[in-house]
Amino acid sequence: MPNHIYDKDNLIRRLEAYLGKTFEEIDNKGMFKHVQDFNLQKGIAGSIVEQCIFEYPPDTKQEADLIIVDGTENVKTELKTTGMLIQEKPRRHYVAKEPMSITAVGVYDIAEQEFETSHFWQKLEHMLIIYYYYAANHAVSAYEYKDFPVVGYEFHEFSAEDVEVLKNDWEHVRALCAKVVSHHSGPRDKSWKAAVKQEYIDVHGELRRVLSYIDLAPKFPPRFRLKKPTLSSIIAKHFGYDLEQLPGRYVSISDIDSKCRELTKLYAGENIRQLINRFNLELQTDGQLSMKGVAEKIVIAMFGGTAKKLNQIDLFERFGLIAKTIAFTSKGGRTEDMKLYHIDFSEMIRENVIDDDGTERAMTFEDSDMYAYFADHALLCIMFQEAPENPETKYRPNSLSSNVFLGFKRIVFSDEFIDTKVRKLWEDTRDKIMNHKLTDVIQKRSDGTTVILKNGEVSTAPNFLKGSENDVFVRGSGKDSSMHNKTECVNGIRMLPQYVWIKGLSVVEELKQTPEI
Repeated sequence: MPNHIYDKDNLIRRLEAYLGKTFEEIDNKGMFKHVQDFNLQKGIAGSIVEQCIFEYPPDTKQEADLIIVDGTENVKTELKTTGMLIQEKPRRHYVAKEPMSITAVGVYDIAEQEFETSHFWQKLEHMLIIYYYYAANHAVSAYEYKDFPVVGYEFHEFSAEDVEVLKNDWEHVRALCAKVVSHHSGPRDKSWKAAVKQEYIDVHGELRRVLSYIDLAPKFPPRFRLKKPTLSSIIAKHFGYDLEQLPGRYVSISDIDSKCRELTKLYAGENIRQLINRFNLELQTDGQLSMKGVAEKIVIAMFGGTAKKLNQIDLFERFGLIAKTIAFTSKGGRTEDMKLYHIDFSEMIRENVIDDDGTERAMTFEDSDMYAYFADHALLCIMFQEAPENPETKYRPNSLSSNVFLGFKRIVFSDEFIDTKVRKLWEDTRDKIMNHKLTDVIQKRSDGTTVILKNGEVSTAPNFLKGSENDVFVRGSGKDSSMHNKTECVNGIRMLPQYVWIKGLSVVEELKQTPEI
């Protein structure tokens, strides 16, 4: 493939010339003027990069895209184009817009492969990643990509530790596929493939608990993907957004579980005040402590870190772990409802998506950010319990510093939970917005009287699914529901910023069903 061979120094000069340019400025083939006439096998962004920057036609081979001549070496390199969004907190930085598709899984024959020679590793061993900024806060058509700029590129190679993580992940997938195939004897005809496919669909969800850096696209045939958190970690390093590196070696999610077991053995039973003193943490007085804030600092210290926030820790970002503080009542009962993430309503009502082969089709639940959040992340729950009542004095300490550390659990949401509770919220929210069923409801007290705010305004909220209707629900977040706090507008209705939440009782039930770490 002579047109796919590039001298590295010349290629760097070529790429440097395109930095800061929009896809429209890069387009030297009139692709945006005739976007429907082109074979966009990798979407418009990937096609512009391939055909206009690298000047070669699209292909669907499983081999690496490029050969890059670096001195005396000819390096087979996979070309990837990935979009980024800007996240404002804790400080402004790029994050991955979506997972990075790698290659097809090959359910029927992956058992016959070895990692080092697999299509999967051939695609990942050497990558040239072209980064562009998705400069829109809503879903756009292929034509509207013309305004998005190319902002960076990277010749990426994984560290030895990361390779071990990827190999572990791949072997988990191979083992599951091999087990499924072994259950079906006979000739490998159409009916055999149908039986293997059905069993794979039935059982593949169990992989989510053991996969670290990758997931499988939720359709058949499945594709390997780098998870959004893993890709965001790569992006952070490239663009200089430094996440803290914790001491220790973690090459699988089970290594984190082992560390959590070690920490539980060391510190379970100690209260917050004792832990603050043990780790020499400088925190505010009891009256100003927040459970989330103090627990974050304690857990970071337990893991040997110094960052102020858990989302500034590389380990949690790479493995897609979202740390959440759980405070049980003294009897182990209901905890508070848990806020998860802010809803992007433009993404929520997206109607079409473009697959890796360039095919445009209708949006499904499995394509959504909501599905990805629950499927790609695990909740690392740091558990505390309120101090019990003194049986003699009937006095229960109400100081936050008396809460006792219990340990950790890692919630991985089941297929059933995602396909029922989460899907219900996604479908209900889309239906209300897209079919104009969204209304602004006057808030009432239990006695039927209208809630009036301190400034005299009537309290209102949109009729999104509530916690009384579903375990996963939507709720606004703000100081109060006065008009100046309603900074979002959907279908002409002003509202507080809206977040996805899980009911406290549901969290408790998930924790009961989750094995101890």
